[in-house]
Amino acid sequence: LILKPLGAKKEIDEKALYNDFVPKLPQISKKVVAITGTTSGMGTHLAEIAITKGASVVLLLNRESSRAKIAEESLRSFAKSINAATKIQTVPCDMQNLNSVRTAAVVVNTISKQHGGLDVLICNAGIMAMLDERTTNGFDVQMQTNQLSHFLLCHLVFKSFKLAEQSRGEARVVMHSSSARDFPGGMLEQKYFEQCKAGTLGGDSTNVALQLMGWPGTWQRYHQSKLANSCFAMQLSQLLSQKEKKLNIKALAADPGYAKTSLATSSNKCSSGFAGYMEKKGQSAADGCLPAAMAAFSEDAESGDMYVPENYTKGKPIKSISKGVPVKKGGEKLTCSEKNMTLVWEACQSALNVDFDLD
Repeated sequence: LILKPLGAKKEIDEKALYNDFVPKLPQISKKVVAITGTTSGMGTHLAEIAITKGASVVLLLNRESSRAKIAEESLRSFAKSINAATKIQTVPCDMQNLNSVRTAAVVVNTISKQHGGLDVLICNAGIMAMLDERTTNGFDVQMQTNQLSHFLLCHLVFKSFKLAEQSRGEARVVMHSSSARDFPGGMLEQKYFEQCKAGTLGGDSTNVALQLMGWPGTWQRYHQSKLANSCFAMQLSQLLSQKEKKLNIKALAADPGYAKTSLATSSNKCSSGFAGYMEKKGQSAADGCLPAAMAAFSEDAESGDMYVPENYTKGKPIKSISKGVPVKKGGEKLTCSEKNMTLVWEACQSALNVDFDLD
């Protein structure tokens, strides 16, 4: 009888899907991958996958902090441990400061140009259930962090997508959405994308039951931002498909299910009960990153796809949307709503005062 340490067994169990799926992903040598929010959790695992699969460059877009430095050092050590030649570089990027995003985009474009373009951008950074506060730019902290800044980043690095498409045949942008795109529910609303005073978008209630009945609060604002993520991916994919001169630039979305990351426990005023529920019901951050990994790297991924866990909260990654069409009849109504898709595009352009030209 051989007794295994309980801790070791749990670690193996929590990465079972990760260990099964990652070896099946293709090599991505010579490719440049940029990921926002890689100081912990799913962002870190996505960076590890890119390194494992031979990416030429992995750019870590993080707010300047000791955590960002530690994350870069840890990923460099990981690369060394598997003899990977990947160049790993942090690009300072504070998603709550639009000027920081603009500066980061210049750096990303400069580095990408040296390597034939930007092949993959994974928009992973996010915050959840925050107070009704504003960024220095005057927007809701969740909407700017989760959606507006990512929209701006995609707009500013689009020329690097085009360069990668010319150099290596395709490029991809992946929006890391959430099951909150459907929860507490409701269509996208213009007001959540606009500059406004703190406390005017529903206040600081964390009562999920009330917000399921239509009351405003922290979860409703989170829902708006994560639905914006998935709708933006679908709209970008649709607009690209309508271009007379076709570009093989793919726009996709992913939902990690319930993943055990710092997102739940670090959310402002997030109830301990919810954090405990996530800890009990959620899958590991490693397994939770797989829908995004499939969207970013799988040879089977198409523009307009959305990957989700098979069992909603956890499970192997499957498509809930394929080429912009829900896999199940009647599914993904909010994400595939033409009204929502048009609103997110127009609202983001208006809020940021940009014209996201795909030419």
